Amino acid sequence: MTVTIGVDVGTQGSKAAVYTGDGVQVGRAYTPHTITYLGPGRAEMDPEHLVDAACSAIAAALDDAVATGINRREVAGIALSGILVGQVLLDVDGTVLHPIITSLDTRAQEHAAAAGRDLEPLWLTESGTSTLDAYAAPFQLQWIRDNRPEIWSRVVRTVSVAPYVSARLAGLTQEEMYTDPTHASGWMVGWDHESRTFSPRQLSAFGLPTGILPRMVASDDIIGHVTAEFAARTGLPAGTPVVAGAGDVMQSTLATGMINVGQATDSAGTTSILTVGVDGVLPEVAAMPGMLFSLGTLPGQAIYWGYIRAGGLSLRWFRDQVARREQDDSIYATFDALAAGVTPGSDGVLFLPYLAGGNPDSPHASGTWLGMDSGTDTARLWRSALEAVAYEYATTLDVVQRGGVDLTEVLVTGGGAASTVWNQIKADVTGVPWNRPHRVDGPPLANAALANQALGLSAGLAAQLTEWNSGGTAVLPDADAHHYYRQAAAERTRLLTGPMQEVFASVRHLRDL
Repeated sequence: MTVTIGVDVGTQGSKAAVYTGDGVQVGRAYTPHTITYLGPGRAEMDPEHLVDAACSAIAAALDDAVATGINRREVAGIALSGILVGQVLLDVDGTVLHPIITSLDTRAQEHAAAAGRDLEPLWLTESGTSTLDAYAAPFQLQWIRDNRPEIWSRVVRTVSVAPYVSARLAGLTQEEMYTDPTHASGWMVGWDHESRTFSPRQLSAFGLPTGILPRMVASDDIIGHVTAEFAARTGLPAGTPVVAGAGDVMQSTLATGMINVGQATDSAGTTSILTVGVDGVLPEVAAMPGMLFSLGTLPGQAIYWGYIRAGGLSLRWFRDQVARREQDDSIYATFDALAAGVTPGSDGVLFLPYLAGGNPDSPHASGTWLGMDSGTDTARLWRSALEAVAYEYATTLDVVQRGGVDLTEVLVTGGGAASTVWNQIKADVTGVPWNRPHRVDGPPLANAALANQALGLSAGLAAQLTEWNSGGTAVLPDADAHHYYRQAAAERTRLLTGPMQEVFASVRHLRDL
């Protein structure tokens, strides 16, 4: 029997899973990551820690598979996906020069603002977006250039997270580091959708050298083979083919079986992301702040997506910091049961999920509850947090629909996919069916399928994932609830675009004091 391994190096942790050729998961494991918070707007990760975590997850997943009767020699290949935000900076010897600046970090806000103020917006047509935010790779690189010149002077290569970990597995040098089109598009700006690679014109405008960029390969290229060192660290056979892989957003989307224009995917993770399949750049959507455009893993596939930095993170924060139930994953079901007994709108309690900052059109936004009284309890607070993400999703879908996309369904994956009450809230708020596929494994599933394609072990990526995702459960919107939520969403928008802007700015001033 032949098996392939898919690994996703996410924000909160590394997930690894082992799959047979017909999509049966025979081993899995998860290793949490450590995020270092240096203060408001500062969040970093150690690249070497991510390599260690990925190796631990691979080793544990493979041990799990061996316990079911799989032989290690049956591993045909491995593919990784990873977070799009955050660059690994290397010197001439391949030594890491700085921690990864994560998506939760806002230190480069001023660089993003300066680009919007001073530069020709080449990204509108080349990158399909008007959104300039601190997490975009060019602005993070500018921050290093301007604030850590002693480090910048030594940078000879910048590479995204999953390609870096994959390259380490295969023993590549910094000269051999690579990226693929999905990771390039994950720069948000600084890339060109027509050439499917980086944009020399944008990088020149940003004052960034093209010489530090990695080589470009296809997502299903084999970039090397597992070295003896990493065979010992992971339990993989030495010489196992390592496939280039793709970005986590793209693979999370693909893992649900989303292959057509008009389908959407809800990746209900730490940073909640909603992707919509499109034909290409849509000018009306590109002009909307907060909307991002990227390439999909499949040839010709493209997606628009909106995000909430602290979507799923808000729920974890509530569990850990408000309820004081750290590490207790079972409490989520308890909270959901309480929320199911609360009427839509949480009795007027409104949560604004900006614990990691707002969007470019609301840079001072912070996490906020409105409308609480002495009767506000855990059930209402929790439901308001679930509704907060749904309201943000409704804004994204409204923009895409106005751009001419006919939405058919939203496929849900990630940790939040198991929450029936949350899926119902999202369907009710947006008015679109929310479907939980037969498989909600997330990126590792798509990565294993990508490895199969690279090795010639399947009829193709789209065909295999369509087959593996047959079946599932649909949640249809309730008409009465949707009618209420449309009114509530309009009032919420009025607050966010009006009086809350002054409130957010005042609160930011208090923090600065």
